[in-house]
Amino acid sequence: MLKSLPQISWRWLLVGALIALLGLAVACGDDDDDGDASPTDAPADTGDAPDDTLDPGAPLKIGALLSFTGGLSDFGEPIFNGVELAVTEINEAGGVNGQDVELVRGDTGTNPDQAATDAQRLVDIEGVQGIVGALSSGVTLRVAEQVTGPAGVVLISPASTSPGLTDANDNDFLFRTTISDAAQGLLLANLADDAGYGTVCNIFVNNAYGEGLSDAFTAAFENLGGAINAAVPHEEAQVTYASELAECEGADALAAMAYPESAGIFLREAIEGDLFENIIFVDGTKSTDMLDKLGWAEFDGVRGTAPAALPSDADSSFEERYEAVYGDFPQLPFIKEAYDAVYVIALAAEAAGSTDRTAIRDELRNVANAPGTVIDPGPEGFAAAKTALAAGEDINYEGVTGPLEFDSAGDPAVGAIEWFHVDAAAEEFVQDKLWKVDLATLTVEDITP
Repeated sequence: MLKSLPQISWRWLLVGALIALLGLAVACGDDDDDGDASPTDAPADTGDAPDDTLDPGAPLKIGALLSFTGGLSDFGEPIFNGVELAVTEINEAGGVNGQDVELVRGDTGTNPDQAATDAQRLVDIEGVQGIVGALSSGVTLRVAEQVTGPAGVVLISPASTSPGLTDANDNDFLFRTTISDAAQGLLLANLADDAGYGTVCNIFVNNAYGEGLSDAFTAAFENLGGAINAAVPHEEAQVTYASELAECEGADALAAMAYPESAGIFLREAIEGDLFENIIFVDGTKSTDMLDKLGWAEFDGVRGTAPAALPSDADSSFEERYEAVYGDFPQLPFIKEAYDAVYVIALAAEAAGSTDRTAIRDELRNVANAPGTVIDPGPEGFAAAKTALAAGEDINYEGVTGPLEFDSAGDPAVGAIEWFHVDAAAEEFVQDKLWKVDLATLTVEDITP
């Protein structure tokens, strides 16, 4: 739920006007650009933060900077529900430092310019001490390097999988609860090899996510003896992708490394033109909305990969709690990762005894990493964490997605990737295999339930 703005001075009215003008400029520009940022693209300096954001005793306020519009809009609202559920549960357990957590929405538009402007609003006007987001890797990178990193505000992405985020210039304020595409690229290559595809064509969205996944898959697939007959970047919101598809002629399979809006266009063209015998999906194309529009029957049996949760009792109980509030649990990735991101921010603030932004950052690894008293997700788990922290104990949050062991770059040290296929009759994605991945060594283990 959006929170109303506090009483502000004339100085902040001017800041608000400046941000509004920036937003208007973005709206009039190319809203599908997700490329790399340049220094001239940085949002304008909006001055000092309001006094209440500097008060270490202020209530914890978390921003949800997600894609409610744009290429990843299919994912925005369900992922926000995961964020909102976490905030609700934490407040049921007494909140953080004796005060309710507040939640503020922000919309990236799946666009780095819009995201940077709205992130600046969350930081400077709303006074958030932490942000969950963004979804697109290119958007997250822009926000981390130009807004949250310089401002010293924790940014935890539940969905940005590009390996490039590991080396972001973020002053150690960027974390993520999803596994890097260094892992997905490896398991995608193994899936293609398992399916017997000798040559694959990658059509990938021209941003950090698409390029990173395509590169990781290409290296791993070629190492297995496969060949990439073409790796074709594409821009978003094109009317047709005929020229990109033409570059893939002769491939055994098309790997659709894209977002639902764009993939929906070139996959329709591929099906109508009977261009490929085989198609491979990834996390970005694991979209029920996309297949509702295209027709499930056309994609029956299509295989793919996506980040997934490690098996745990917390996983099933989370889905039950989600469904009690929001209805059927969506067949989408990253909802659980967003939920876990809220919990670690809140636990870090509780451990710090403060909502000071740097203090929260400094406690993130302490509350997420072993050793310590194991803390489960949910209101009972959060209440137990508060008791343990008050007694001077270390805690170790074991999330819905599994252990969250943040490494020195803010990445999870371990995670899971699933192999899935499309069941057209049931209109669902069915998990076939689950792989545990150690990111430090890129070793995999089959942990299929």
